[in-house]
Amino acid sequence: MIKKILFTSFLLVLILCSCADDIPSSKSTVNFQVDTIPIFNYFDQPAFENDTLPKLLDEIGICGKVASEDGNIYECSPKNYKFFKYNNSIPWSEGFGLEIRATVDGFPLRRFILFERVNGKLAKVRGFVANLAEMHTTPSGFNDLMLLFPDREAGSFVVKYVYDKEKKEYNYQSLEAIDGYPVKKERKDSLSNVVLQRLHENQMFF
Repeated sequence: MIKKILFTSFLLVLILCSCADDIPSSKSTVNFQVDTIPIFNYFDQPAFENDTLPKLLDEIGICGKVASEDGNIYECSPKNYKFFKYNNSIPWSEGFGLEIRATVDGFPLRRFILFERVNGKLAKVRGFVANLAEMHTTPSGFNDLMLLFPDREAGSFVVKYVYDKEKKEYNYQSLEAIDGYPVKKERKDSLSNVVLQRLHENQMFF
């Protein structure tokens, strides 16, 4: 209990003093204009946008055939699953992000999973107890992912994942906001480490 109180007090101080006032530099080493891609997380589409997507759900065996741990069989439909492209040059069949609606499989929160085709088979490469908040375009073609993680004491954390071309995977980079309050640049390093540890403790990865 004392640990929770201290953590909550610590976060309140951070929120009050972490509002961003940084001015982006007009100088850049590359002539690339970063675009923000807004994300709409509603599961309200009547059908998937193309015929490939339900086939991918069938391939990974995530729904529609076998009863989950809660005894239910969840429909492979846009009511429960939403696809995202993290790189427009990669075909759907080779890699995608998949968001799963809360309560599917009896799990109370939303989940976001990255799949890639590895040795001919689609495999989960990253899993988060979070939802995709937005994406930022990059020169590499792999969008930066802004993921929103719920937290009982803080409200929520928005963190950035960036693609490492050498390791060929997405990795945690920084904390961007606490409960909707942007974090100042000079505080990001220390706070990012604290929040990453917090996410690990709360088992927000799988």
